[in-house]
Amino acid sequence: MKPGPARLASLAAVAAIVATSCTDVSAPVDHVAALSFGRLPAPAVVAGDTLRDSLGVVEPLRAFAFNSAGDSIPDAPIQFIALDTGVTIGPLGTLFANRTSGTVRIIASSGDLQIAGAPLQVTRRPDSVAVSGVAVDTVAYVVPDLASANVSKPLGVKVTTRDTTGGILVSQSWIVSYQAFFRGSAIAAGDTSVVFLADGNKQSTVDTTDSGGLASRSIRVRPIGITQSATDSVIVIATVNYRGSPVRGSPLRFVVQLRPR
Repeated sequence: MKPGPARLASLAAVAAIVATSCTDVSAPVDHVAALSFGRLPAPAVVAGDTLRDSLGVVEPLRAFAFNSAGDSIPDAPIQFIALDTGVTIGPLGTLFANRTSGTVRIIASSGDLQIAGAPLQVTRRPDSVAVSGVAVDTVAYVVPDLASANVSKPLGVKVTTRDTTGGILVSQSWIVSYQAFFRGSAIAAGDTSVVFLADGNKQSTVDTTDSGGLASRSIRVRPIGITQSATDSVIVIATVNYRGSPVRGSPLRFVVQLRPR
């Protein structure tokens, strides 16, 4: 018995659905479906210089392209565009600052897609560093450990520069690195006997200078972990580099004396 017209129509509809479900409708593997802006090599670029990393090595802007399956597209065409004047970006992402100060917004673009990166600060060349505040502090520690008591004062650093007229200005958004030493040995990463604190008690050994050229970190001491005597001290070294070399006055030395309360 042959199927009727209605039955044939139904079978044709099912076949069409099955055919559609088996058809590969995905985009080509080299089609850019998403972009991710890479981390900036540094938070600031010096006026009249090229963007560099913390070691002073010239580093380009970076962005990453992905297809619809989430796979990386290594050779995707990506262009970088500055939304603010005063910088030049080469075809490979190398950025040069023509302006003397200010913030620059940058986007990465590929096809119809665009994504914004973190703002980049144009700053003056760091020429010298000095202690801002105390170079010697005392922590009257409490045992057992009490977080609110066993914290030093801020160990402040000021980064300054000289402009073309000889006036002293500050260097904004410049990296200051801190390291702690106890009895001649560096406190290893992950050792919680001494930790560096930023605002909000976030742990961080690196700060960037603010609009006043200032950076700071405090240390929190867990005395049970490091002291074997009633009194002791932690040495903190703060370093500021430009083009891979320490600027004048760097490194700075702080002494945090420890004694029981």
